[in-house]
Amino acid sequence: MEAQEEAKKKWAWKVAPSKAPGRVLKKKLRDMERLIQKKDTLKDIPAEVIQETEKKIVEIKKQIEALGPPTAPSAKKQNKKQNKKVTEEEKSPKALKFTELRRAGRKIAAFKKQHPNYENSEEESKTLADLELDLLYIKNFPRDEEYISIYPESPLTDENQLKTQAEIRGKIEKALANGEIKKTTESSDDRIPTADSTTSTKKHPASNWNDEESGDEDQEESENDKESPAKKSKLN
Repeated sequence: MEAQEEAKKKWAWKVAPSKAPGRVLKKKLRDMERLIQKKDTLKDIPAEVIQETEKKIVEIKKQIEALGPPTAPSAKKQNKKQNKKVTEEEKSPKALKFTELRRAGRKIAAFKKQHPNYENSEEESKTLADLELDLLYIKNFPRDEEYISIYPESPLTDENQLKTQAEIRGKIEKALANGEIKKTTESSDDRIPTADSTTSTKKHPASNWNDEESGDEDQEESENDKESPAKKSKLN
C-alpha cells in the first residue's frame, strides 16, 4: 500500500495557479495525454494512476468546453501592439539623430561597396560627397537648434525647416572645405562654431582644476622627486 501511495505522489499533477484557467487546464491536459502515450514505455506507472489519469482527461475536456471559445484579445492589447513601433517623428531628438547617424554610415559603406571605383567617376564621387555631407549634417547639427531630420518619413513641406536645413548644410559644407571639421566618421564632437561659443579651459573630469594647473603641479612633483635622493643621502 505504501509503495502504491508513493507511486501516486510521484505522478501527482502540480500546476501553478494562474489568472487564465483555460491555459492551465490545457497544459494539464497535454501533460496527461503525454503520460498516457508513454504508459507502455514507463513501466513503473501503477495501473490505478493510468485509470485515474484517463478519467481526469475526460473531466478536464468537459471543463475546457464549459469555458467556451477563447476570448479575442482586448482592444487595449491590440492598440499597444500597434503603437509599439514608434515613428521617426515621435522619437526624441537624441534617439532620432543616433538612428539617422547609423543609417547614414550604412549608406556610405553600401555605396563604397557597390561602387569600388567611385574615384574615377565624377557623378559617383558627387553622390558619395552628398552622402558624407548627410552624415556630417547629423553629427555637426547645432545643439542650440531643434534637430531637423535628414531622412524624414514624408518629405519636408515647412519652408522654415527647409531653409534652416539648407543653411546648416551650407555652413557644414563650407566648414569642411576650410578644414574646420573633419570628414565622415573621424570625429563626432566637431560642431559648427556659433556666435556665442567661447573657448573654455579644459577641466579634469574628476575635479575642478584645469590642465594648466595640473601641469604646474606635475612639474613641482618632478622637482621634488629630483631632490629626494639628496635628502635621503643626508639622512643616511
